[in-house]
Amino acid sequence: MRNNMVDHIMKIEEELNNINPIPVRTWNWLGVNDISIKEGLQDHRANSIKEGLQDHRAKYPQVLPGQKDNRFARFAAMSSKVGESRLWSSISYEGIGREASVQVLTRYNTGFYLETKPGEKVTDPVRISYSMEEGIPLIDNNAILVREGSEATIIVDYASMDSRKGFHNGLTRIYCEKDTTLTYVVIQKLSEESTHLGACAAKLEENAKVNYVLVELGAKYGVTNVQTDLLGKQSEAHMHTVYLGDRDRMIDMNYRINHYGRETKSGIEVKGILLDRCDKIFKGTIDFRKGAVKAVGEEEEYVVLLSEEVRNRSVPILLCTEEDVSGQHAASAGKIDENKLFYLMARGFPEAEAKRLIIEAAIRPMIDRIPEESIQRAVYEEVRRKLRNE
Repeated sequence: MRNNMVDHIMKIEEELNNINPIPVRTWNWLGVNDISIKEGLQDHRANSIKEGLQDHRAKYPQVLPGQKDNRFARFAAMSSKVGESRLWSSISYEGIGREASVQVLTRYNTGFYLETKPGEKVTDPVRISYSMEEGIPLIDNNAILVREGSEATIIVDYASMDSRKGFHNGLTRIYCEKDTTLTYVVIQKLSEESTHLGACAAKLEENAKVNYVLVELGAKYGVTNVQTDLLGKQSEAHMHTVYLGDRDRMIDMNYRINHYGRETKSGIEVKGILLDRCDKIFKGTIDFRKGAVKAVGEEEEYVVLLSEEVRNRSVPILLCTEEDVSGQHAASAGKIDENKLFYLMARGFPEAEAKRLIIEAAIRPMIDRIPEESIQRAVYEEVRRKLRNE
């Protein structure tokens, strides 16, 4: 079976078609059911199947000194023994698309496995850095197991070492046992010619909670898919995303939260900035399944449009097969408030500086959720760099 999967990957076309599909299809003319991009999956040289992964694995991931030996958690490189275990193989998830998922599971060249200790709190955030360089595709297979009663914060940073074209395809699988809390932060700052395919699947037991903080700032094609299953009673999932799209970038975000357990809660909050000719699609789905009695879910997106040439599409979706639930959704877009702009300029701020202050004020609540001030500063600097050309 594994060889068949590898052969399938090697035959993939140079373009990725009909990827990141919406859970429930709508009119085709809207162009949101799925997307196609003019980039194919990049893999290692054909002979690397025989050579193994050693040539590439040494560069990724980089963990801050001392954090591998954190006494509250176990950190290791991803291996077939871990990735193919009963727990992780039980998470059936195609993410962005079957081809991309098969590549990650069978042809990854890096990845990590983190497991917390029951009842322990990982006091300091675990920071993991994937730095793309030398044109080597980054294909990461990650897994996070949060043991009963424990808490952890994990920050994963994807960045390019230079401006060259790069390729990233990643999958993170998360399992939270009962009475746990996980804060999972992803910062994506790849070069402006790169392709980013980021997928995440999570399952939560009773009274477990996961907080996502997702920052999308780079890549020519930024395609993300996050699915969370609230299995246990009173489990919770909260997503906080901030993005900035400029130039001719394509951004496609597809989030889905499935409510299975009683009294479960979810929230999707997305804020973005669009410049130049960026093409962006947001698809957020909250699905109340049968048995999710008294579940509550809400989602909201707000985007600031700084160009007449951007293309902005938002598809907030509520699905329901259970009667006793509460769901809300909203999406809005607009230009910078002229009254606020006039107020700041009347007090001596140049127009460009006044716009920057208004934009930063809008996204600050999202960025401030990142539990590391140094990373917050780096994100703000990246936002300011892109806004200087606005």
